[in-house]
Amino acid sequence: MHILFAALGILAAAAFWIYRARRVADNTRVVLDAAQDVKAAARRFGFSTRANQHPADGVDDPRVSGAALLVLVAETDGGISKAEKDAILDQLQSVFSMPANEAEELFLFAKWLAGRSTNPDDMIRRLIKRTVALGGRDTLPDMIRMVRAVGMADTGTVTDDTAQVIEKLKQLSG
Repeated sequence: MHILFAALGILAAAAFWIYRARRVADNTRVVLDAAQDVKAAARRFGFSTRANQHPADGVDDPRVSGAALLVLVAETDGGISKAEKDAILDQLQSVFSMPANEAEELFLFAKWLAGRSTNPDDMIRRLIKRTVALGGRDTLPDMIRMVRAVGMADTGTVTDDTAQVIEKLKQLSG
């Protein structure tokens, strides 16, 4: 009888480790798929990296730099809440006239791009500059409305950090 229990124990241990190995493989596949999605979005939105170049300077589409700016505004309070993500997606769909799946793809790419800099203030400054360089000053009123909408998504009021971003945008438009 004790041999039967030992055999069952060995089978249970083997089943446990096989299950764990499959879970690790599944998780690895998910991470690799996400990386492929970011790479595909980068190609689709015209992003290219060059040696000794800031990531914001590799953006060739004002929608990308604008979306990354919205992500940084949402992250100023420590992370992106569901309300902030929904506000970003809503802004991307309405202002850029994008379907939902394209807005989601742009959001994911913008989130990746926003994370490429260790200094969020510098990245915000560079993204504002890049958005204006690519889209012209006519983009500023839309950007101000978008930043305000995302900044107010959680609490209904604009934080000091969001107000500073809006002020930087207003200085360029005036």
